[in-house]
Amino acid sequence: MNKSYILYSFALIAVVFCSCTKNNEPNYAELLKGAWANTMVNEQAIMTDNTFIMEFKSDNIQLYAVGYRLDDNNKGWRENNNYTYSINQNLISIDGTDGLEDNYHLVLNILSLEQDLLSYSVQTFSLNGEVIADTKTYTCQKITKDYSEEFTGVWYGLCTTEGSADSLYHYWEYFDDGSYNYYYQDENSNWIKKTDNEGQYFLYGNLMVSNYSHDLLSGGTGLAYECWNFSINENTMVWTGLRENNTIITYEMEKVQSSPEILQ
Repeated sequence: MNKSYILYSFALIAVVFCSCTKNNEPNYAELLKGAWANTMVNEQAIMTDNTFIMEFKSDNIQLYAVGYRLDDNNKGWRENNNYTYSINQNLISIDGTDGLEDNYHLVLNILSLEQDLLSYSVQTFSLNGEVIADTKTYTCQKITKDYSEEFTGVWYGLCTTEGSADSLYHYWEYFDDGSYNYYYQDENSNWIKKTDNEGQYFLYGNLMVSNYSHDLLSGGTGLAYECWNFSINENTMVWTGLRENNTIITYEMEKVQSSPEILQ
C-alpha cells in the first residue's frame, strides 16, 4: 500500500470523526428557546413563592419574572424584558436592568439541557458592578402548555389543608386581560368584592402568580404576591403551594357560572 493512500485514509477518518462529534453536540441555542420555571436549588424543591421565570426569545431578548421585596411592607411580582442574552457553547451570558433599575451581568454554565429540563450553575454574577459569589445549582422545568383558556372564569372553593387559618369559602373571578376579582364573606355572611385588591395575575404553564393588596388573614397592609401550582380537570381546579417548614397548602375549587351577589 503506498504512503499517500495511507495518509489519505487517516485524513478521511479524522474528518468523519470530527463531523460526528460536532453533530452529536447539543444545539443549546435551540433547546434553550422558550420559558423556564425554577423548581429546585441544589437539587432540593424550593418554596413555591421563591420560584422565578426565564424566557429566552428568538431575538436574543430574555424575559425575567420574579417576586421583589419593594420595601418593609410591600412586595410584588414583576415581569421584565430589559435583558439580552447570547450563547457560546455551554455558557449563557445575560446583561440587563431589573425591575428595580439594578444592572446585572451573569454567565450561566449549562450542566445539562434536555427538551424540558435545564440545570445550570452560575459562573459569573455581578450586581451594579459588584461581583457576588453564587455556588448553587439551579434546575428549571420548561413551560410547554398554555392553560389560559381553562383558567379564566369564576371559581368557588376553599382551603382544604387541615389546621389552616383560612377555613371559609371564596370566589375568584379571572379575566383574560390578566386582572381578577376576589370575593369574601363578612361576619354576616354577605359577599364582599374586595375593592382595594389591585389584582393582577400571571400564568406560566401550570404556575399561577397573583399580586394583591392587604392580606385579610394576617391583617397586614401593603402589596403582596403568591405563587401556586395548579391542576385543572374539567370544572375542578386544585392549587398547591410549598410554604415554610415544608408545609403544603392546598385549595380546591369548582368552576361556576357567575360571581356572587355582593353587598352594595
